[in-house]
Amino acid sequence: MESLNNKSTIVFAELINRLNEGYVKIVNDPYMPLTVENIGGNIVTPWGLASLYSICHYYEQNGDLMQDPEMCFLAIDNRGTFKTDYKLIKVIPYLYRQASLGIYEESAIFENAILTKFRRDKQKAHTAFANTWMMNIREQGFLVK
Repeated sequence: MESLNNKSTIVFAELINRLNEGYVKIVNDPYMPLTVENIGGNIVTPWGLASLYSICHYYEQNGDLMQDPEMCFLAIDNRGTFKTDYKLIKVIPYLYRQASLGIYEESAIFENAILTKFRRDKQKAHTAFANTWMMNIREQGFLVK
C-alpha cells in the first residue's frame, strides 16, 4: 500500500494534533470549512494498530451535507508525546468520496477490524490525490486557523 509523502504526512499529523474529543471543524473563509474526525481505531495492519480518520469539506444542498471531497485514512501513529517526530507516523488513504459527482471509492477492505485486502490501482490514485490535497490544505491556511 502507498502512504502519504513526507510533506503530506506532516500536514495530516498537524490536523489530527488539533482534534478535541475526536473532532475539529476549521473555518477558514473564503474556503469551505474543513472537518477532521477520528472515526475508529484498533485496526490491525501489517505495520501495527491503526486509527481511522476522516478529512472532509462539506457544503449543504437541499438540506443534505455534501462531501466535497471526503477522504478517509489509516494512521499508524507511534509518535507518543513527541508529536513532531513525523517519521513515526504512517498515513494510508483508503476512501475517496465526492458527493456531487456520486463518487464513492474504497481502496482497502477491513474484516473484523483487520486490514485484509486493498485495491492497488485505486489506492495509488487515492494517495496521489491526498498528497495534492494536503498541500492545498496547507497553502490555503487551514493549519494556521
